[in-house]
Amino acid sequence: MMYRIARFLSGCWPLLLLLSTTCFAQPPDRLAIPAAERIIRDGDRLADAGDFLKAVESYTTAYLSIVSEIRGDDFVHVVQPTLMTRSELGVEMLREMEQEYTEEELRLMEACYKIFGLIPPDLNVKETYTKLLTEEVGGFYDPKTERMVLVREDDGPEPGFFSKLLGARSRFDKEEQKITLAHELTHALQDQLYGLKDLQELVEKDDDMMLAFSALVEGDATLVMFGEMGRQEGDMRAMTEMDPETAKMMMSLMKTFMPVAGGKTFRTAPRIFRETLVFPYLQGMVFNLHLTRADGFRQVHRAYSSPPVSTEQILHPEKYLENPEYPQEFKIQILADSLPTDWNHLGGNCLGELQIDILLRGVPKSSQAAEGWNGDRYEVCETNEGQLVLLWVTTWDSIQDAEEFEQAYLRSLRPKNRRTRSVTLEETSVSQESEPNDPNAERTAPTVPTRVERMNKDVYVIRGVDDEKLVDQFLTLLQSAERFEKRFPKSVRTLAE
Repeated sequence: MMYRIARFLSGCWPLLLLLSTTCFAQPPDRLAIPAAERIIRDGDRLADAGDFLKAVESYTTAYLSIVSEIRGDDFVHVVQPTLMTRSELGVEMLREMEQEYTEEELRLMEACYKIFGLIPPDLNVKETYTKLLTEEVGGFYDPKTERMVLVREDDGPEPGFFSKLLGARSRFDKEEQKITLAHELTHALQDQLYGLKDLQELVEKDDDMMLAFSALVEGDATLVMFGEMGRQEGDMRAMTEMDPETAKMMMSLMKTFMPVAGGKTFRTAPRIFRETLVFPYLQGMVFNLHLTRADGFRQVHRAYSSPPVSTEQILHPEKYLENPEYPQEFKIQILADSLPTDWNHLGGNCLGELQIDILLRGVPKSSQAAEGWNGDRYEVCETNEGQLVLLWVTTWDSIQDAEEFEQAYLRSLRPKNRRTRSVTLEETSVSQESEPNDPNAERTAPTVPTRVERMNKDVYVIRGVDDEKLVDQFLTLLQSAERFEKRFPKSVRTLAE
């Protein structure tokens, strides 16, 4: 849903930062692990003495070698992070958001969330998303500027034992800084090897493909981070060679507790924000474990020359590894004469299996209904009276898959405690089924006329239009959409084995 990595790669652990990075022309020498561990202990002593910047410099010297050892690739040049307080980060995040998105893009983002019924009508997307990133950031690497920052909590008295027990953070948590550093240095290594900025720009217009690419990138870095945690326990390979199904169960458990462990904004943010934020890390790590089982990190390395094209491939790695499945891409011609006078075409995108699953959440077997996805495209318009209009085409692997989605989507539109057999052109609520005490549940959901039509493997949705003649015209427009097999755009960089 207008998803981007925002041209920077987040180190959202525990549940993103920014300033100048010092780069040197010569590649760093890879230290032996015992030598790296001695430098880490030096960094610990500096941190205990309150010299946090020097501590981070020592940690970085060590972790350049540790990350290279785990990942099996050497850095082209050294990177050095700087520190930023969380208050400074909030200012930086707002500035980055304003630079990253135009007002038109923000309007489209908000309109898409609202016409699909994924957020309350009165939610301010820009404000919520900025707060969410500010609260949950642990550090980030920006491939656009090649800079990396680690966050430390704002100055103040060091929390006592009981405060820490209850969740208060230290101004400089040594172990958290090391783990975050391992993650962010992996992003720096990825950028040096593959050119992340160029790859991101190739897919930034396709939300589902961007989410899939992000899962490759973040899952890779998260797996390296877990490999570092295993090294500290005496077995570096224990985590990077974990059975993917075991990891999937572990990640599901972590996901369950994240609403409790996250900050206030994370706990109250709409599900679409929470789940698309953690998906690249959790499911991305599971996906990368499937790659490492095939041929260690060499297979991860090769994946950057042909990245996954959909969240479907991330959720079902066999559709990437064993028998690659490429979804359909649609081109819908929204011409001026195809819209009523004074209507505004805001734009469109691809939802994908993950976000369709989130859209259907609360409907029985929602994940099953989202499976079998084979492509989609939506366009959003706005009438001269401010009414949002959704034109959406989806296609599925089989007629049965299309029928399952159709029925699940219709059920998701029903207001609670109301039974209907079918929807043609009737008033339906934008609110989705919600969890008990779900803070995202809408208090008063406006009704929106919705038309749902299925033709063989295709399901068409027209939402926000109560003129049947116009609905029929839009249905014809969707049915005439051009189709292509979706592939990852070609990169200018060729990977060395």
